[in-house]
Amino acid sequence: MNLKKIIKDVFILCLITIICGGLMGYVYQITKKPIEKQAKQTQQEAYKLVMKKATGFKKYEDQKIKKLSKQLKNNENNVEIVQALKAYQNKKNIGEIIQVIDHDGFGGDIELIVGINQQKEITGVEILSIDETVGLGMNAKNKEFRDQYKGKKVEELKTALVNSGFERTEQ
Repeated sequence: MNLKKIIKDVFILCLITIICGGLMGYVYQITKKPIEKQAKQTQQEAYKLVMKKATGFKKYEDQKIKKLSKQLKNNENNVEIVQALKAYQNKKNIGEIIQVIDHDGFGGDIELIVGINQQKEITGVEILSIDETVGLGMNAKNKEFRDQYKGKKVEELKTALVNSGFERTEQ
C-alpha cells in the first residue's frame, strides 16, 4: 500500500473519531440536566408510593447514613444505603424510607426504595433500577411480587420464594 494513502486513511479515521466524540459530549451536556431532573422526580414519586400517607420527608444526615451503610457491610451484605428519610404526616413522624443499592444482583446493581412505618411493617417497595434475568429476576418489577412485602414485620421477612420451594428467611 501507498504510505500517503495509509496516512490519509488514518487522518480521516481520527477526524471522524474526534467529531463523533465531540458530538457525543455535546449531546451528553444537553441531556444531563433533564435526565437528572427525571431521576429526581422518579425518586420522589417512589417515596410517595412506599409511604402513601406521607405529606413530607426529612433526610437523615449523611454521616448517619454512612454509619448505617457500614454496619450493613459488616454483616457481610453487599448492600449500600444511599438515602434514608423520615416520613411525616402533618408534622407527625409516621415512618422511615430507605433507598438502597444491592451490589449482588445477577445482572448488576439493584436499586430500590422501602417504606417502613412506626410498627416496623413494610408499607411499600419500589424498584428504581434492575437489570436481571428475564423471568424470575425481572419478576421483582411486577406489582404482585413487590406487594408481597406490604405489612410484613421487619424483624422477620419471608419472600415469595417460600412458595416455590426455596425457603429463605431473613432476620
